[in-house]
Amino acid sequence: MRQATNAIPAKRQQCIMEYLSEKRSITIREAARLCGVSEATARRDLDEMAHQSLLERTHGGAVLERGTGLEMVHDEKMKVMIPEKTRIAKAAVKLIKEGDSIFLDSGTTTLLLSGLLQGIPNLTVITYNLDIAYSVKLDKTSALIVTGGIRRDGYGSLVGPIAEDMIRGLSVDFAFLGADAISVRHGVFNSNFVELGVKRSAIACGQTRVLLSDHTKFKHKALTKVCDMDEFDVVITDNGLDQENRKLLEDKVRRLILV
Repeated sequence: MRQATNAIPAKRQQCIMEYLSEKRSITIREAARLCGVSEATARRDLDEMAHQSLLERTHGGAVLERGTGLEMVHDEKMKVMIPEKTRIAKAAVKLIKEGDSIFLDSGTTTLLLSGLLQGIPNLTVITYNLDIAYSVKLDKTSALIVTGGIRRDGYGSLVGPIAEDMIRGLSVDFAFLGADAISVRHGVFNSNFVELGVKRSAIACGQTRVLLSDHTKFKHKALTKVCDMDEFDVVITDNGLDQENRKLLEDKVRRLILV
């Protein structure tokens, strides 16, 4: 009976949506096991559901289609577009040299970037993200500064007036930021208001402001605007970015890096 039921695409897709409503993300292997089909069939199901805007396809799986105010927690973000984010982080670290001061935003790409800093001496690294603060390994000549603030459970970030005031008083060589959604014409957006002040303070404190984002963020929508695109000096994204957005970015920012 299970195989007969799962031979019907609509039934399989219903099972996948029920799973996503609880887990928020699913891999191709999980979808295949859930529906009792091959991974090739599960992949086709996920592609079709993405075409219907029921979910968002990721490398190796899918996540539930998000409303503008829905933000994935850290564990969910760590399953999405990791090969692309890793390439972006490797390109970003090439900008950093000995003696620089850098600010790292909260996010999976900046977390991956933090893992590449150990070999660079005399860095000053500032962050409001507790996952970065806990895991980053630096050269013995480097220093880590963590802002104060109120902890956001599930996201590992520190927010509020304490964090904002501290960041506003800084001047760093590089501010590396992420985004929940990007419109080249309309700006960079975030899914929540609570990190808005911290992100705006971080942009203001950077001598060179670098946006790190995989190409899927250019297809998303999010709740609140952080800043205009031309407030960034450098944008690093992956080569999945469409040609129209590439051309628009080249006109908006000083440097576009595709990886």
